[in-house]
Amino acid sequence: MAQSALSLKELSAEDARLALAVERFVEVELGVQLRGERLLVACSGGADSTALLLLFCALRQRLGLSLFAAHLDHGLRPESAEDARATEELCRRFDVPFFLKRESVGELARKWGCGLEEAGRRARYAFLEDCRLRTGASWTLTAHHVGDLAEDVLMRLCRGAVWPGLGGMKAVMDEPGRRLLRPLLMVEKEDLEAMLQRLGVSWREDASNASRAWKRNRMRHDVVPLLLAENPSFYDSVRRLWRCARRDERGWNERLEQVIQTNGDGFFLSDAALKELGGSGRLRAMAEALRRMKGQARADTLEAVEKAWRRRMFPRRFSFGGGVKAELSGEGVLFRHAPGR
Repeated sequence: MAQSALSLKELSAEDARLALAVERFVEVELGVQLRGERLLVACSGGADSTALLLLFCALRQRLGLSLFAAHLDHGLRPESAEDARATEELCRRFDVPFFLKRESVGELARKWGCGLEEAGRRARYAFLEDCRLRTGASWTLTAHHVGDLAEDVLMRLCRGAVWPGLGGMKAVMDEPGRRLLRPLLMVEKEDLEAMLQRLGVSWREDASNASRAWKRNRMRHDVVPLLLAENPSFYDSVRRLWRCARRDERGWNERLEQVIQTNGDGFFLSDAALKELGGSGRLRAMAEALRRMKGQARADTLEAVEKAWRRRMFPRRFSFGGGVKAELSGEGVLFRHAPGR
């Protein structure tokens, strides 16, 4: 198949507007400049990542981008090798350098003592970061869209997450070992599929996405449709919630830098700082300390910690998922990993 450079001029007016809206979201709303950058696109071969790749191919000349694509074959389905071949052909067609790795995620799950979903996630992000560093790309792009965001909000609600985490996944992640952008986070899946159909570009369907064995799929197929039936503008509500959480988070983070102290291998909130923060502020500061420790911030346990501190119940210890403990004393609250982790 002949290579195609693809540009905005080759898109329909509707698809060109979509591409420019994605550009605006990244540069204006997220504050990330794209012009002249090297970008790595995580491409599974599904509709979402195929659309992501094509949108940035269309923006490539306008923004002076250098694009690369990466695909991890999880080795969990008989057709996964064909998915990889189709994705490689797509990248060849649009002149995007392609990186492929095959991994036995089932073996990794047994080795790491975790579920298939977690093993696949860890292997995928490790591979993507390796490719990003090898190519010198500034960012890895993933194809999460507003439907994924809605599922994430609901899953966080079920887990008992606290604000502003309830607003859902971040569109920018810049931390050690992960530098991600989610440019499609405000876009609906049906708009992505409609664009591919107009361009005559096919994609691969992952049969496991239909399985209700996974909580995310149950949210996607059972819960979200009910909410859309109740409110056809449900995705607009999710967008507003996300934007509210991000605005609030930006202002809050400026304050947190003055409150959360590094203490050895953990984080410390002093008694004086906790008194100044007030009830809701204390809960949010504790949730952020847990996030930095990669612990799981259950709202009920955080409330118990705050209540014990307020009642001066020292010394006390509380355990969180991820092997993180909160230790209370008259000096403040220390979050650290349990011994042996």
